[in-house]
Amino acid sequence: MIRRPSSLPVAVLAAAMLIATSAYAQRPQAPVGVAEEAVVSGKIIDIDPNTKAVLVQGPRGNVVELVGGDEVKNFGQIHKGDILTIARGAALVASLEPVDSKSSALAESVERTSRAAEGSKPGIMREVTTTVTAEITKVEPAKHLVTFRGPRETLRTVKVEDPAIDLSKIQRGQMAKIVYREVVAITVRAPAASAAN
Repeated sequence: MIRRPSSLPVAVLAAAMLIATSAYAQRPQAPVGVAEEAVVSGKIIDIDPNTKAVLVQGPRGNVVELVGGDEVKNFGQIHKGDILTIARGAALVASLEPVDSKSSALAESVERTSRAAEGSKPGIMREVTTTVTAEITKVEPAKHLVTFRGPRETLRTVKVEDPAIDLSKIQRGQMAKIVYREVVAITVRAPAASAAN
């Protein structure tokens, strides 16, 4: 194993790469920036307790090293053969309101994290709530989707499930304040427990 420090966000990114090469190879690519739901699992094939690193083999045989670092609790509960699952929810809009057209694009995020109970297999759930002022580039009321250009000039598409948000009043080209939430959960389970779910 490569022995270098990392953090859980880097592990999530590496696991996402595991997901991307496995799950997305099986279906057409979504438009750039769409935060869609995804759930993938991989088998832990090697463990390094000194660096808190695991090798995870994905469903198509690809292998990625994940280094959890000091923030991973209950690392001693992980065993070869355990199943690591990553679930990412779609980015869901909590609020959307037009703002003055002279507003400049900006973004800020707040993160909440919860971990598995002491003594159980490691697990983490991270919810990120982002507030962004951005230019609306596309509105798809029938699909409940809004695409916007954020402060870094990247396009992002989010789901609008709240019936109180009237997308017919949102126009392409207008500035809007958008609050959306994303959730990522990483769990580790024994193989028998995973097969029962």
